[in-house]
Amino acid sequence: MKKTIFTALAFVLSMCMVLAQNEKYTQAMTTNIQALNGLDKEKPDAKALQDIANRFERIAAAEPKEWLPKYYAAHCNVILGFVGASLEEKDKYLEKAGALLKDAEAIAGKPNDEILVMQAFHSQIHLAADAANRWEADGAKFAEYITSAKKVNAENPRIYYLEGSSVFFTPEEFGGGKKPAKTFLEKASQKFAAFKPETSIHPDWGKAETEWMLAQTNQ
Repeated sequence: MKKTIFTALAFVLSMCMVLAQNEKYTQAMTTNIQALNGLDKEKPDAKALQDIANRFERIAAAEPKEWLPKYYAAHCNVILGFVGASLEEKDKYLEKAGALLKDAEAIAGKPNDEILVMQAFHSQIHLAADAANRWEADGAKFAEYITSAKKVNAENPRIYYLEGSSVFFTPEEFGGGKKPAKTFLEKASQKFAAFKPETSIHPDWGKAETEWMLAQTNQ
């Protein structure tokens, strides 16, 4: 009887510890995601962004079985790769982002639409850093990741947001521009309206950017 009671108490205690750890992880992620979302989207502060990326990496070190911290750290580095002052600086951040995404992919253990979308975003920003020399290789990678993401979850709105943004910022003489982007952006907007993230800390970005670009197509 005593052994049974002891076993039950040990089980309850272990469950309480797990729940406390999960709550601590979720709170740390929530705080950091809010900090990321609070940055100026048009001109994010690079130092603040680097600090946020570093915090996500510390969370990743403490939670090695979770792919989300690596994903968000990669997201920060992709943005840093966009706002970097030089091509060398941009590529440094993008290389880091690529490594983090590989880690996230390994942790996830199976095809993950959000990771594939971020890999597409990574390819898009890598191309933008040196479009004249990278459009062919990175354009192909972007298309490959987008296709793979659709196979995993065609309801992910960020797929169509990235497709739309890619066309939106492509010069008209190369088949891009506002008008051809509108179809993708309208689809993204529809998908965002129905989208619900798996949890409060799962990816939920891109809606504001979609609506901004969509508004531009109507002008």
